[in-house]
Amino acid sequence: MSIVTFRVSDEEKEFLQNMSELKGVSLSELARDTILSTLENQIDIEIYERALNEHRQNDQSISHEEMKRELGL
Repeated sequence: MSIVTFRVSDEEKEFLQNMSELKGVSLSELARDTILSTLENQIDIEIYERALNEHRQNDQSISHEEMKRELGL
């Protein structure tokens, strides 16, 4: 297992420690889970934005009424 170190102010450290106590996890677990979750969310947003851009460039959407007509409903 690797170790990653980063610097924070005394106030930030106190805040992080208080949050870890509030959540009932270690400071290491809080930092790791929060960082990974945040980065995964950023990746999801980027993928969504790319897909939305592609959709907008080649939008083949039809209305509900058009779909019903195509299906003979």
